[in-house]
Amino acid sequence: MKLYFLFLPLLLVNACKTTNTNTVSDGTTNTDQMEISTSCPENGECSATIQKGKTLVVKEDGTGALYPEITSGDNMVVVYSFSQKGPEGTADGDYSETIHFEIPASATKFTKSDASLQDVQLLYGKQCYCKGEAGFYKVKSGTLQVTKKENEVQFMLRFKVDETSHKLTTINKTIQL
Repeated sequence: MKLYFLFLPLLLVNACKTTNTNTVSDGTTNTDQMEISTSCPENGECSATIQKGKTLVVKEDGTGALYPEITSGDNMVVVYSFSQKGPEGTADGDYSETIHFEIPASATKFTKSDASLQDVQLLYGKQCYCKGEAGFYKVKSGTLQVTKKENEVQFMLRFKVDETSHKLTTINKTIQL
C-alpha cells in the first residue's frame, strides 16, 4: 500500500501535459492552428505566430522603454510566446515571455549571432509583476538559425538577456506554412 502512495504522485505528474499550438497568419483574420512537438518550460503554454507580409519595427516610448510594432511590409514576423498562469486568487500573478523577430522575404537560410541578431530586430519581452524587470529588451547575445522552405519555417534560437532573468533560453521550432 505504501508503494501505491509513492507512485501515485509520479503517475499524476506524467499524466499532465500543457497544450502547445502554433498560429500561422497571412495578415487576414483567418489563422491556422497546429500542434507543435517540442516542449515548453514546465507549467506553461507556448505558441508561435507567423505573420506574412509584415515588418517588425522596434520603437521607443517617451520614457526610453522599447516595444515592438508590426506593420505592413514584404517580410515575415515570428512571435513566440511562453505563458504561465499565476496562483489561484491572485490578480497579477500571471507570467509571460515573448520573442519577436523578422525573416527577410528573400532569405531561405541564415544564421545570426550576437550583434548581428539586430539585423532581424530580435526582441525579448517579459510581462509580469516583477518591478524593474518587465519590458522589452534587444537580444545582443545568442545565435539564431533560420531555414525557410516553400511550406515551412524552421528556427533554432539560443539566447541570453543580461538585463533581466528569463525562463526561455532555447527555442527549436518547425512551423508548417
